[in-house]
Amino acid sequence: MVEKTALTEQELEEKLKEMAPEWKTGKNEKDVPYIQRVHHASKFMEGIEFVGKVAEAAEENNHHPDIIINYKRISIRYWTHTVSGVTLADVQMAQKIDPLFQKS
Repeated sequence: MVEKTALTEQELEEKLKEMAPEWKTGKNEKDVPYIQRVHHASKFMEGIEFVGKVAEAAEENNHHPDIIINYKRISIRYWTHTVSGVTLADVQMAQKIDPLFQKS
């Protein structure tokens, strides 16, 4: 199991270089950092199908993202609640679901 300690800003920047450029960092309303990628669906139901695929991967790996659905715009955010930051587990899950963005 991946150790769940928050990555430093520098560590996170290094990990982002290994990821698809669409992954960006942000902070939530509590100033907790996350990584996010946005999927733009052609139709609402296509976006919902995409969410289902992300949910399946999350269940298989027991690591779940925040998913924000805004009509055809789907935001996937990873951060680890127990450490209030981005961990290696978040980065690994982001990398695992990356192919789903290409297929949709």
